[in-house]
Amino acid sequence: MDQSKSEELMNILGLSRRAGILLIGQDQVLGGGKHNEKLVVVVTSDCSANVLRSLKPRVERGEAILLKLEDTDRTTLGSYLGVGSAQIAALPHGGLAKKVLAIYDRSDANEQNQSL
Repeated sequence: MDQSKSEELMNILGLSRRAGILLIGQDQVLGGGKHNEKLVVVVTSDCSANVLRSLKPRVERGEAILLKLEDTDRTTLGSYLGVGSAQIAALPHGGLAKKVLAIYDRSDANEQNQSL
């Protein structure tokens, strides 16, 4: 993901935090949210294996969509969200989540085109 797309995505996550709809941290993401509510989950490149393992059942059941930010570490994500550090954040499926998916899909398609 190039820098401008990554920054655009981070800005939307920051906006979601200020709006009070963003879940931050593994306790809120994995334990929070309604179980029938679909989440768009964003993890950093240095996200721990334990967190990814805990998230896997929700992804397999279709309760979550996992987006890994390859060029973002927990300190960077935390600074955009106004916390010390964060390796995982999630948005309930809705308008802002769709925008995050669109940015992520657009950048992923661009990367695939460049690799051809």
